[in-house]
Amino acid sequence: MLSGQAWLPAFILPVTSLPVTYLPVTLLPLAADHAPTAARLHIQGQPGTFLTSLGPEALTALYAALPTTRAGFGFAAQDADGQIAGFISATTGVGSLFVEIGTTRLGLLLPPLLRQYARHPGLLLRSAQTVLYPLLARHAAGPPAAELLSIMVEPARRSQGVGATLLDALTAACRARGLALLDVTVDAQNRGAQHFYARHGFQPHHTFTLYGRPMRALRLCL
Repeated sequence: MLSGQAWLPAFILPVTSLPVTYLPVTLLPLAADHAPTAARLHIQGQPGTFLTSLGPEALTALYAALPTTRAGFGFAAQDADGQIAGFISATTGVGSLFVEIGTTRLGLLLPPLLRQYARHPGLLLRSAQTVLYPLLARHAAGPPAAELLSIMVEPARRSQGVGATLLDALTAACRARGLALLDVTVDAQNRGAQHFYARHGFQPHHTFTLYGRPMRALRLCL
C-alpha cells in the first residue's frame, strides 16, 4: 500500500440524504493509478486556472506524486462499474508537500513542466507565485490543520451527493489523523464553491491575493 494510506481500507459509503435512485460509491484511498482521471476531472472542473494551464501531462504527474508523499492524502469515489466518479485531495502542509515532491518526485514532474514553460513562458511567474503560496496563505500559529487542495466530480455525477460524500470522508480522515482544522482556498468570485463549503460548515477566515486575483480562505473546525 502507499505510504500514508495503509491505515485506511476501501469501504462502501452510500450517498446520503438523497433519493435512493442515486447509486452508491465505493471510496478508495487516492492512489497514483487514479492520476490520469484526476487530471482530466481537474481540467474539466477548473478551466482557465493555473494548474490546468500546466497541461494534462504535468497534472497527471502531480496527482501521481501526491498520494505517495507523507503529506498528501485523499479519496477517489468509484461507481459500481469501476469508473471514477470524483476525487478529493488534501495535505497536512502545502509547504511540506512542495518540498517532498520537489526532492523525491521532481524527475517525473519536471519534464512536462519544462515543455509547458517552453510553450508558455508566462507560466514561470505563476509557478513562482504558487511556490510562495504557503507564505501568502499562512495562518497564525494554532491547532494542526489540513488543507483541501481539490475536489472534482464527473459532470454526469454532479448534484448527486458525490462531492459531499468525498468531503465527509476527508473530514473523517482528518479527525483520525488528529487534525483540528480543515482549510480551503477559493477564488473570491467563485460563488458556487463558497456556497458548497458554507453548506458544509466552512467559515470565512481571511483574504489574500494570488495570481493577481482576490482569494478567500475558508476554515472548518473539525
